[in-house]
Amino acid sequence: MAKSSTETYRTNAKSRAKHNKDNGKGGKYAHSNEYKSEHYRARKKLGLKKGDKRDAARKPGGGFKAQSLKINRGNNRPA
Repeated sequence: MAKSSTETYRTNAKSRAKHNKDNGKGGKYAHSNEYKSEHYRARKKLGLKKGDKRDAARKPGGGFKAQSLKINRGNNRPA
C-alpha cells in the first residue's frame, strides 16, 4: 500500500522542504509585482476586460498581443 502524503513528508526532509516552500507565502507560481503590473498595463492597452476569454500574450520579438486563453496556455508546453 502506498504511503500517505503525511507519512512521506514526515520521513523525507527534502520533499517536506519543497512542500512547505510551495504552500508558503507566494506559492509555486508566484510572480513579482513588476511582472504582474506589466501584464496589467498590457491588458489595459489592448482593451481586454476580465472574463472576455482573451489574454495579453508576449510576442517573441517583444511586446504583447491579444490572444485566446486556450492558445496562450498552450504556448509554454513542450512539443
